[in-house]
Amino acid sequence: MLVIPVIDIKDGKCVRTIQGLSDKTEFYSESPRKIAMLFRKENFKTIHITDLDGALYGNMKNFEMIKEITKAVDIPVQLGGGIRDFETAKMIIEELGVYRIVIGTAALTNPDLIKQILDNFSSSKLAVCIDEKLNNVVKDGWIHYADVTPLEFAKQMESIGVKRIIYQDVTRVGNLCGPHIIRLTELASNTKLKITSAGGISKYQDLKMITDLNYPEIDSVMISRALYENQFPCQRIWRELESKDTSLDLPGVS
Repeated sequence: MLVIPVIDIKDGKCVRTIQGLSDKTEFYSESPRKIAMLFRKENFKTIHITDLDGALYGNMKNFEMIKEITKAVDIPVQLGGGIRDFETAKMIIEELGVYRIVIGTAALTNPDLIKQILDNFSSSKLAVCIDEKLNNVVKDGWIHYADVTPLEFAKQMESIGVKRIIYQDVTRVGNLCGPHIIRLTELASNTKLKITSAGGISKYQDLKMITDLNYPEIDSVMISRALYENQFPCQRIWRELESKDTSLDLPGVS
């Protein structure tokens, strides 16, 4: 089980959202770069960054800040938020140096974009994010409903060649109320997709609950608030949950 710390960036600062609402954020740090370096010191193998301004407005707003982070750490950086066209995706992969891009809204509104990315890059370079509210996928910074269920959308993405999804119940984001076990089970048992679980993780027992499902498809989790607020020691996560599974498609790290 790969544990991925999350850095959410809004107006150049490290924040967290509450229930996926961009106007309800809590401030953590003036320097996302320093937070990334701290996570590196804690021996995490990769970092996820969300450009919250990009997710809300449809184009990346924190490019220079994210560029600083990719230069400051020697572990892979995964990036989502505001990637809505092929040119932006190509630039991020080739110029910014991230190892995987994450696309949500554009996968809903323009599945041909997903096909184009898969035609030009390895499938390991892409994850499609499925954000849910009440069994409906949401888009445009978690504001609008897409009239499709998470499972329906997952199957659509699988049919065009997507290999990995990030599943997130946005009502659990920032609430420390645990992962959506029922939905994770539904997705893992009805698709062959690799799944990263995000949102709601509050303690070590939540992580153990996911691993106890015994679905190898669910091979990673993304954690935000619980790390910032010291809900459990980073080193314990590293020792007890990091596997040596090479199927995660991570590039080599030192």
